[in-house]
Order: sequence, then C-alpha cells, then structure tokens
Amino acid sequence: MSHSHNFKLITFDVYTALFDIEGSLIPVIHNLFRDDVDAIELARLWRRKQLEYALISNSLQQGRVPFADITRRALDYALSRAKLDLIETSRQSLVAQWDQLQLWPEAEQVLVEVKQRGYMVGLLSNGDEGMLQALASRTPIQCDHIFASEYARYYKPHPSVYELPLKALRLRSNQVLHVAGSATDVMGTKAAGLPCAWSNRRHDKVLDDKYRADYEFENLLGLLNVL
Repeated sequence: MSHSHNFKLITFDVYTALFDIEGSLIPVIHNLFRDDVDAIELARLWRRKQLEYALISNSLQQGRVPFADITRRALDYALSRAKLDLIETSRQSLVAQWDQLQLWPEAEQVLVEVKQRGYMVGLLSNGDEGMLQALASRTPIQCDHIFASEYARYYKPHPSVYELPLKALRLRSNQVLHVAGSATDVMGTKAAGLPCAWSNRRHDKVLDDKYRADYEFENLLGLLNVL
C-alpha cells in the first residue's frame, strides 16, 4: 500500500495505546483484596483520579507534580474512598506495578513491524522518564526515543509535550505521527498541529470534531495499514 506521507518518527502513547492498564492492574488488586473489593471499580477510580490530577497539575501553574507522586496520591484517594486500609509496603508495591504493565496482545507485532519498515519509534507519555524506561524495556524493540512529560514540565494535552520530538530531533510536525490511545490525547495532538492515529478500543469520541484524529482504528494493527 503506498502512502504520500513523510513520517520519520512514530510516537506512541504509552499508558493507553501500548499497554493494557486494567488488564495488568485488576488481577494484582484482586489478589491483594480477594472478594473484599470490586477490583475493576478500584482500578478505574485510581486511573481516573490519576488523569484528573495530571490535568490539575497543569492548571495550578505550581510546577509539574511527578507522575509517580500523582499515581501514589490517586491510589491513596481510591483506597480512602473504598474505605480500604493497606500497609505502606503494599501501597508501594501497587504503584510499582505501573513499571510492569503488560502490552496489548498485538503491540509486539506492530512495534517490530514499524521498526522493520524503517521508522524511528518513540514513546511520548505523561510518565516520568524512569517509569517510561522501565516500560520501554518490556517492549520487543529498542525504542529510539523517550519523550517524557517531565521534559516539558507539563502533562498532555499541553502542547509543550507534543513539541518535544520536534525540538529534540528538529523534525517538522508532518514528519511525526502520534499514536494516541484516548480522546484527550487525540485532541492534544491535533491542537498541537501533529498528525494523529487513534487506537480507539473503546469506540470513544472526541468532544470537539475540530480535533478529530487523521486515522482511527480498533487496535494497533490498524496502524500497519496507515504506514
């Protein structure tokens, strides 16, 4: 299939597009609490508050709160709301699970194929550099670049995060394709002027069609039809 694009770098959202957060965390939460808690509900509240705190961090203009801290505070919030008590070592162990997430089933094949086709691969994520390095080591390829939000001192969807690869590699915006996993990430990508492909597993929609993705598919395999 021939395409007229000039992409040199494919960046991936880490926590939604590449890795399966719920599939990774829910079994761990269930093993910890057994039937005393709804593991799905707790995992979703934790993730929701984590994302909410990242947006709050952007808005407060008080400096970027590290993502590891945000993740811990969101966990403490979720446990408190569920009236669950958990010793400190178990809390630390749960937060550490974010460094050991599992890839979506098709992600390995897609990453390998993208590299074989000659593209540079980057991770562009809200994570701290150390967290992203840990996850990069769980992929089947050597990631060429890690663009952690801490370099921008903001969280997505702030435009400074999407500008990281342009500044670091002196690329034009049309040379970077960002693979988003969430509607918020899509809107951030498009608002920053970058092409966007959306791995839209949950059949979600963007709130404003002005910022819709250039390409959309059900899982990462769809990316191979774009490149």
